[in-house]
Amino acid sequence: MEKRIYFSLAMVATITAIITSSVVAWLFFDIYYSDIGYNNYDITAKILFIIPVTIGILVFILIVLYMVAHILTNKIISPIYIAAENIHSILSGNEVKHIDVYEELEPFLKTIQNQRVEIENYISELKKAERYRRDFTANVSHELKTPLTSINGFAEMIATGKVSREDTIKFANIIHREGMRLLELIDSIINLSRIESQSHDQEMELINISDIAKEVISHLRIKAEIKSIELVYSDQSVSILGNRRMIKDLLYNLVDNAIKYNKPRGKVEVHIMEEDNYCVIEVKDTGIGIPEEEQDKVFERFYMVDKSRSKKLGGSGLGLSIVKHIVKYHNGNISLKSQVGKGTEIQVKIPIRKV
Repeated sequence: MEKRIYFSLAMVATITAIITSSVVAWLFFDIYYSDIGYNNYDITAKILFIIPVTIGILVFILIVLYMVAHILTNKIISPIYIAAENIHSILSGNEVKHIDVYEELEPFLKTIQNQRVEIENYISELKKAERYRRDFTANVSHELKTPLTSINGFAEMIATGKVSREDTIKFANIIHREGMRLLELIDSIINLSRIESQSHDQEMELINISDIAKEVISHLRIKAEIKSIELVYSDQSVSILGNRRMIKDLLYNLVDNAIKYNKPRGKVEVHIMEEDNYCVIEVKDTGIGIPEEEQDKVFERFYMVDKSRSKKLGGSGLGLSIVKHIVKYHNGNISLKSQVGKGTEIQVKIPIRKV
């Protein structure tokens, strides 16, 4: 761009010099020949003719120079103005204009373009986070209100003293169940918030997945026996660099869900193994299964396939969301296979990192 400007100005200056030189030469040519034939009157007349012509040419040249300078200036300044407008448009959330990139402005304008993309991505992430925040707040409010309303209603009925002993025991059991559901929901919300706010590699240590799995299985075996569910466990001794509390939450939620949504006299299988430098955790059940169109949604917060059944069983809709965040925290991946009426299989793969 700069070279083109210099070339244009040099051409105009050259033309001006040629014209001016020609006029001066013409003047001196006439004066020279006046000695051999021209009188003073003729010389004066020619000078009077040459002066306005020369002034006219100079004015014309100045106008041309102004127009050239104006055009070139616009070519330089225009992209900068557009870039400034684009920055304002980005901040206002409006569409941006296309910028023609010139040679010397290319680094500057490319920086603006890159920053525009970064800002748009940042704004998109902020909007997404705000949408999640609103949805999360609305869901939490609803989920907390439901058991509290139930507890308050049955407590008021007992407080009147007009219910029978049998109804009092019945209402007390409902209050207890709703209270436990409320505690589970609050605990799940706290766990999810803690996982999301924790920085990577915080409280990471060498842990044996098999030992944690055995502890979880031992704790949940009684729950499985109450529902007459067979709980099968097999493992290889696998150690990873991870967060002990998170891994325990992951295993507990997976096995607890498999028991909770299983059929009476069903079966739950838990397998821990090492495969291709990954720790693989598999949990299979013979439960109600998940419809194919809803399988991608089960890892979302507060999503329940069968809301009435989930609430009856004390589900919060946060268990698998917590699992997904724990897997992501450990740079792993999670997959799900399910058939309605036949059961569900969830597989978690976490890379084995060395200390």
